[in-house]
Amino acid sequence: MDTTVIPFRGLRYNPKKVGNIVDVIAPPYDVIKPDEQRELEQRHPANIIRLILSQPNKNDNDKDNQYTRAAQLLNQWIDDSILVRDSEPTYYIYDQSFHAPDGRDYSRRALIANVKLEPFENRVIFPHEKTHAGPKIDRLNLMRTCHANLSPIFLLYQDSDGEIEEIMHLFTQENMPDVDCPEVFGSTHRIWTLKHLQSNEKIKSLFKTKPLLIADGHHRYETALTFRQEMEQKGLGTDFNGYDYMMMNLVRMESSGLAVLAIHRLLSNLSAVQIENAMKYIYEDFDVHQMDNLSSLMVKLEELKGKSSVFGLYTSDKKYKLLIPTDNTERLDVSIVQDTIINGLFKIENLAEHISYTAYTEDAINHVNESSGRVAILMNPTPVEQVLDVAMAGSIMPQKSTYFYPKMATGLILNLLNQ
Repeated sequence: MDTTVIPFRGLRYNPKKVGNIVDVIAPPYDVIKPDEQRELEQRHPANIIRLILSQPNKNDNDKDNQYTRAAQLLNQWIDDSILVRDSEPTYYIYDQSFHAPDGRDYSRRALIANVKLEPFENRVIFPHEKTHAGPKIDRLNLMRTCHANLSPIFLLYQDSDGEIEEIMHLFTQENMPDVDCPEVFGSTHRIWTLKHLQSNEKIKSLFKTKPLLIADGHHRYETALTFRQEMEQKGLGTDFNGYDYMMMNLVRMESSGLAVLAIHRLLSNLSAVQIENAMKYIYEDFDVHQMDNLSSLMVKLEELKGKSSVFGLYTSDKKYKLLIPTDNTERLDVSIVQDTIINGLFKIENLAEHISYTAYTEDAINHVNESSGRVAILMNPTPVEQVLDVAMAGSIMPQKSTYFYPKMATGLILNLLNQ
């Protein structure tokens, strides 16, 4: 294995031009709602939203469209020194402090670096979820015009001794952050530039034998692989070229700051017959325990976490059930929910029509209470070790198996590929 994790010359907002950095950053493109987009656009004329979610209009054509306009704006901001590229390659340390939906406080530390792209069959970088064509086409079109990574994807690495985090810790103890944003988009945001040659060489060496697991950003990673192939076909994708690398946010898998939340399943548009049959046959697959209320159900889920597969079920008759599988076969909780409950009991085939997701328990309960034909399946989080085991075994987990909270901010650092 030869994992290549290197420093790079980040492209960053110039505070002398934009003022407060908090006014120009945004959440990741795929979680921004239309009203949030409008608010971010109004917050600052150079907010990163204008690049990552440039809007189409009715007169768009091959030469003038949402993607070409984003590229023109990116180049204009560079020309106007709104965005300035660092003079020397460096690693970046990114800290987020936050209060998670599980009620706990965390501080998550990451290393932002350029990582060499590897096909999945090389077994250096591992996926764990399926991807869909639509998002990849959109991000590929944006990459084709901008030739840049506008935000990092999120990967995990194993480091039982904590050597890489220790290097970062020693540096942040002795140096002030370049960026220190108060809480916004669910967390605080602090950035350091790790300008220390010996430390950087040590980090690069330590990563060489470490496999990397994609936590969030599967679509953008596969898009980067496709784009590199396109550049190679044009004669531009030679080794050590920017197109061979992608900006990534690397977090230690064993870190106490890694918050992995449960993603509850929300079932909608169910017929009375579907629900009635599911409740009739549920006893064939599960030991079913009636619970008095949500609090007692969640306490029981927490008690059994890591000991047994266990699920909560809430129905529109305001009844709470604790489900423990009678099948002792070792399977992932998300697989049991998908195969045994969603497909088997409720006979759901079209997931897009019937399934949505939330990490917030109260939202799941409110979802059921708002309308008939709804059910909530409450879950424990998938342990990150299980995610790694599945990925390294060459398997793929069901959609929305993991939720690493919170999302990273977009706009703190960009990466130009063609320079």
